[in-house]
Formats: sequence, C-alpha cells, structure tokens
Amino acid sequence: MTRSLHYTPFLPEVMADPYPFYRRLRDEEPVYFISEYDGWAIARFEDVWQAARQPDVFVNARGTTAPQALSKIEQPVPSLNQIDDPDHTRLRSQLRRFFTRAPVARLEPAVRETVRTILDEGLERGELDAMRELAEPLAARIACRLLALPEEAGPLLTAWVNRYTANDPEDEGRSSDAMAATMEMNGYLAEFVRDWRSRGRSEGEIVDVFLACEIGGRKLEDLEIASHLQTLVIGGTDTTPKVIGTALVELFRHPDQRNAVVDRPALAAAAFAEALRYEAPTHFMARTVAKPTRFAGHEMKPGQGVLLLFASANRDEREHPDPDRYDLHRDPRRNLGFGHGAHICIGAQVARLEGRVLLQELLARAPGYTIDESRIVYRRADQIHGTLSLPVGLR
Repeated sequence: MTRSLHYTPFLPEVMADPYPFYRRLRDEEPVYFISEYDGWAIARFEDVWQAARQPDVFVNARGTTAPQALSKIEQPVPSLNQIDDPDHTRLRSQLRRFFTRAPVARLEPAVRETVRTILDEGLERGELDAMRELAEPLAARIACRLLALPEEAGPLLTAWVNRYTANDPEDEGRSSDAMAATMEMNGYLAEFVRDWRSRGRSEGEIVDVFLACEIGGRKLEDLEIASHLQTLVIGGTDTTPKVIGTALVELFRHPDQRNAVVDRPALAAAAFAEALRYEAPTHFMARTVAKPTRFAGHEMKPGQGVLLLFASANRDEREHPDPDRYDLHRDPRRNLGFGHGAHICIGAQVARLEGRVLLQELLARAPGYTIDESRIVYRRADQIHGTLSLPVGLR
C-alpha cells in the first residue's frame, strides 16, 4: 500500500506550515517512520512526553538537530546538548544553581530597566521593532550577564545566532553561512575562555564550572567549553524572543485577552506560557536510539534518529482542548515548549522572567499597541519557527 502521508522536516511545504502535517501525523501515524532517513517522528503529546523521560533509550550523543540525527551530519565540536549521563546529570547539577528561582529573580531589576530604556526610545518615535530593537537586545544583554561576557558582545551574538538558525529549504544541513557563523562565534567564545583561564582563579561564574568539570574522564579544552557556552547563548538569545513575538501578535489579535493583561499584569506570565504552547519556537528536538527498543508498538533500532515533535504535541487535542486557539485563560496543563525530562531547558526560568516583564512593561506603556501584520517577517526553518521582525506602533 502506498502511503498518502509524506513527512520529513526538510520539505519546503512542511517548513512553510507544519501544523497540517502534524495533525495528520497525530491522527494517522503518530509514530511515523521517515523511510528516506531510516528515522522516526513522534507526534502525539503523551508519546513525546514518555519518550523524553527515557534518556537511556533516546540519547543526545549524535546531536539534537535533524541534520545530525537524520542526515548524520556531525558538528565539528560537540555541544552541551550532546552530553548524556552520567556526565550530563553531574554537569547539569553544577549549572542549575545559576538558573533556579532565587538567582533568576535577582535579574528582574536589570530586565525591567532594560525594557523601560528601550521603550522610552521607541515611544519617542511612536514605533519600534519588537524583535530586533527590544526582545533580542534584552535576551542578549541578559545572556551576557549570565555568562560574564562583556555587554557589548550582545549584538555580535545576536547576529551570529540569527545566521546560524537560518536554513534554506534546499539545505538538509546547515548552510555554509550558518556554519561560518557558528565557527566565528566559537572562535570569539574560545578567546573569551582563554582570557578567563589565564586569570588563574575561579570567580564563581558559569565558565568556571566548565573549566573545573570533566566530561568523559578528562578536562575540557577551550574550544569545547566555547561550544558549550554557545549552546547556552543560542538557547538564551534565539527562542525566548520568538515566544515574546508570538505573544505580542496573539494579544493584538485577541483584544479581550490583551485588555485582561492590561488590567491584571500578573496574567503576563500566562500570556507568555500560552504563546510557548501555541507556537513553540523549537518545533522538535532530535534524539538517537541507543539500544533495541519497542516504543508505542514500533521496533526501533540503535542508531536511528528520532524527532520529538514538541510543537505537534502542544497542539494535540488529546492533551489540550481546542489546541489551535490561543487562550491565556486555559487551565494550566503539561507544556512541552521547554522540553521535558532530563534535558528540559535549563534556562526556562530566565525565559519566563524576560517574557513576563517585557509584556508587562509594554502593555503598561502602550496598551493600545498596533501591528501591521503585512510587515511581520517570519523564520520558518526545519526546526526553528517564529518572528524575526515585528514592527509595533506604540500608543
């Protein structure tokens, strides 16, 4: 029998609008065999949730992107999200103290001051680009603060990350420019690590954790530490602004919900969380099967790539009623926007803080903001989706 459903993350029509494909996958083949790549895509919420809880079966070692897991394209220097246990648990436990509620809460004054300063400039002009002039600079500034990087590195990091996450439908791996961007960023971060190492003392920063730790029984080289820092930079500067962009667009489209946040600023947290569910910027994370396993009735072999389709799972009506509707008032349920299990996003608290504060401040200063949707620029790649440019009229 010929299959009527054809899915790979690299298809131009999937990149343009994956949600119709996700619905068909959930309804027709929720654990889908991608024959061209001898890999799998898991589409339903409960299946993705359970797979993410099995890090011994579905491992990160080969990488978490589709080119790595499906096309078997190797990254020149392994990154933080390619580490599995026992090293992963040990390293994550040392990094977690930088990302728990108390230290993140201490960032709030800096986040709020940054947003207010940028909004002051935008209000004078009557317009700003909520991505390029507000959400991205905010995320980059806070990432620099967390990683002890100089503040002036923020625009450089943002530019590199935007080049790295761009993907042409013709490319099943990263484009040559994307690979150049990652090497340039790694070079910058490696120089930062070398300078830091030369100081000869620990200052209690994230880079010190990497300098002291061992992976695979040995200390890390500067370029390896730079690659791990790069993972934190990408996570901190790329995805959070895209969630904020979705929240601003959907609140504009739903004035009743926007007015609710204006009247009750505490609802900004729910508006951000619902945007994360509704349009998760990271549509999937890839894993590799580590050992023979039977999952949801399917036999999976070692070495096969597996896509955990978070964006599909978050639109699964089996978990979220009326999932294609943005509704900040919906009952809180499980949300895969930050992933799940051992590899859940370590910076989730930082993202929530930035999203909540930015929405609160913008709606306090410009509750009647406007968006000309014809001017929005979107990124729709194999793995990352969201707004790149979002001009907002401030009033």
